[in-house]
Amino acid sequence: MEQYRIPNKLPSEDISILAQRKGRQKQAAQRTEPVPRKNRFRGNFTKIDTIVAMTRTADRDAHRIKRNFLKTGLRLNDNKIEEGRLIIIYRHRGGFIYNKTVDRTLYRLNLRFLKSATLQRLTPEVHAMLKIVEPFVIWGYPNITVIRELIYKYGALRDPGLPHARKGPELKGKGLVPLTSNKLVEEIFGYCGIICVDDLIHEIMTLGEAFEYVHRHFRCFKLRNPSTGWACPKLKGKLRSLGGEAGFRGDEINELFKTLL
Repeated sequence: MEQYRIPNKLPSEDISILAQRKGRQKQAAQRTEPVPRKNRFRGNFTKIDTIVAMTRTADRDAHRIKRNFLKTGLRLNDNKIEEGRLIIIYRHRGGFIYNKTVDRTLYRLNLRFLKSATLQRLTPEVHAMLKIVEPFVIWGYPNITVIRELIYKYGALRDPGLPHARKGPELKGKGLVPLTSNKLVEEIFGYCGIICVDDLIHEIMTLGEAFEYVHRHFRCFKLRNPSTGWACPKLKGKLRSLGGEAGFRGDEINELFKTLL
């Protein structure tokens, strides 16, 4: 009968599991909470060669600006340039500008981003600013076809902050509003007599009395590179007259914008 008796104890495997569980509980009770580490900010390391190259680039721009102004004055030396006309400016190069004067001038021309465009009235002040940023922009006289496609495809308005503009439900709490309807145009420019997109285009083309107000509410047009590419990408900073892409193009800029839109 001894051989058929069942032992009065738990299996060895269960005993080992219980022992391990008790050990883990004891260790958890003795374990203290870890001290949180302070997040140390580690800035990106910049090589001295990069800093020297950036400084030299900024110095070259400063010498270029001074040389050009001493040579030809505040205006560009081109007989085809007519002040008082509507111009379109396209920033085709210069993702990061090292010279602060050039950077601030691009900001004042409403060209804050690479591959952006803006419409301006060519005044003596704008003429002088174009001379400062000459290697970074392409500009000329747009036609009505280019302006219409720009506004319909890439037009966006800033949320109006002036008391004349009524803030309807479409504009509530929005920083930028795509130009999608005539109702939106009337909400912002209705007091100027502009009630539809066609009136807006007419006001821009004719440089009417409300042009400055309209221009202030338009964001820059964010475009792309030409669909046909650049003729010589390495010479984008050189002037058109020297075989490059930058500078004044007159009416020929409309051919460029056909590939941009």
